[in-house]
Amino acid sequence: MNIDVFEKCLALAFSLLILGQAYMVRRYVGTWLFPACLFGLFWFGYTFVPLAILFWVPVQPYATAFILLCTVAFSIGSLAFDWKTAFRRNAQKRETAALVYGSAFLKRVFYLSTFLSLVFLTLNLFAQGFSLVDLFFNLYSSAAAYAALHFSGDLKDTTFDQLSMVFAYLGSILGGFLFPCLSAKTERRVIVFFSFLPSTLVAVTQSAKGLLFLCIVFFCAGLLVYRVSAGRLCLFEKGSIKSLTLCIAAPIPIVTIAFLGRGLSKIEDVGQLAQQLVSYFTSYSCGHLYAFSDWFAFVIGRHSELSYTREGTSYGFYTFAALVARMGIHKVVPPGVYDDYYTYGDLLTSNIYTMFRGLILDFGFVGSVLFMLAAGFLLHWTFRRMLVNRRPVFTVTVFVFMMGYIYFSFIISMLIWSTFYLTFVLLWSVLQINKVITEEGRRRLAAPEPAAGAVA
Repeated sequence: MNIDVFEKCLALAFSLLILGQAYMVRRYVGTWLFPACLFGLFWFGYTFVPLAILFWVPVQPYATAFILLCTVAFSIGSLAFDWKTAFRRNAQKRETAALVYGSAFLKRVFYLSTFLSLVFLTLNLFAQGFSLVDLFFNLYSSAAAYAALHFSGDLKDTTFDQLSMVFAYLGSILGGFLFPCLSAKTERRVIVFFSFLPSTLVAVTQSAKGLLFLCIVFFCAGLLVYRVSAGRLCLFEKGSIKSLTLCIAAPIPIVTIAFLGRGLSKIEDVGQLAQQLVSYFTSYSCGHLYAFSDWFAFVIGRHSELSYTREGTSYGFYTFAALVARMGIHKVVPPGVYDDYYTYGDLLTSNIYTMFRGLILDFGFVGSVLFMLAAGFLLHWTFRRMLVNRRPVFTVTVFVFMMGYIYFSFIISMLIWSTFYLTFVLLWSVLQINKVITEEGRRRLAAPEPAAGAVA
C-alpha cells in the first residue's frame, strides 16, 4: 500500500475514534445533547469531512491522533458528576421554558440588538470611506475594496465595527431563544430573518463569512438552551433534519456572493470562475486540518511542506490574547493571526491552523491535553449547574459561548478577541434582568385575588 494512502487511512481511523469516544459518552449519559458529545461530533466532522472529501491530498495522521487525545481528555472531564440526578432535576422545570425564553422583554432586546447592529454596521462603513451609494449600485467592487483593506492591514480599527458584531451575536442568540417559543410560522420567519440580517449584510458588503456562520451556531445554541430547559434532551427532533438541511444550504449562495466580492466577479471565463470557487470552498471548509497537520509534522520533526518559525513561550497568548494583553504581555500578529499559508496545488490555500496550534504554542503537548481536561471538567460542571438550577443565568451564558468556542476551534481560540467577552457580559446581564422581570410577573399571576369586600 502506498505510504500516503496508508497514512490517510490511519488518519480516518483516528477520526472515527473521535466519533467512537463521543458515542461511548452518549451511551453513558443517554443523550447527544451533552458537551463532550457535542465537542466530539464537531471534531469528527472537522476531521472526517476534509480527510474523506480530499482523499488524494496527503496528510500526517499524528495531528489527527493528537486531536483524538484532546477530545478524550475533554470527555474525561465529564466523569466526575452524577448526571442521572441532574437530568431528573432538569425535568422538573420544563413548564417554565416558554415563560423564560419567550418573554416580551427578550423580544424587545432582540429587535433592539438587530437595529443597533445595523446602525453600527453602517457607521463603520462610513468610517472606512464607503457610502450607501457604493453598496447599492456597486456592490461587488465596494466589497472587493473592503476585503482588500482588510488583507492589506489598512482597515481602520473602529468601535463601530466591534459593536456591530457584538449586537449581531446578541441578536442571533436571543433569536434562538425566541424561535421555539413561537407557534406561528410567520413570527418564526421574522425571527430568523432578523437574527441573520446583520451577519448576511456583513458577508455581502465586506466579503466576510465568519460572522454569519458564528451567528448560525449562536442561534442553534439558543435553540438547544430552550430544548434543555423544556426537558427535551435530544440533539435532533422530528422534522429537524429538514431544518438542518436548510441551515446548511441557505448560507451557500450568501458565501458564494461573498467570494465573488473578493474580485472573482471580474473573471469572465466560466471554467476559471468555477475552479476558483471550488478552491475557495475547499480551502475554507477543509484547509484547517491539512494546515495543522503540516505544522504538527514540522514541530515533531517529520517532513512538512513549509518551514515554520520556532517560537518561544507565548504565555497563553494564542488562547487568551484579550486577557493576556490586559496583563501587559503584547505580541504583534498579522490580521489572520498566522502568516504561514499552507498550499496544495491550486486546490488548498489556508492560514487556518485550528486552536490546537495555539494550545501547543502556549502550553506544550502535555499542557494542551491537561488544558482540555480542565476545560472539560469546568464546562461539564457549568452544564450540570444549568440542569439543576431552577432559573439558571450565568451557566446558560456559558453554554451558549461553549457552543461558539467549540465551533470556532477549527479556526483558532475564540477567546483571543475582546468582543466575545463583551457579548458574554451583555448576554449575562440581559438574562439576569429577564429573570427578575419574569419572576415578578409569575408572582403577580400566582398571587390570590383579594376576597370580596376586602379593604384595598
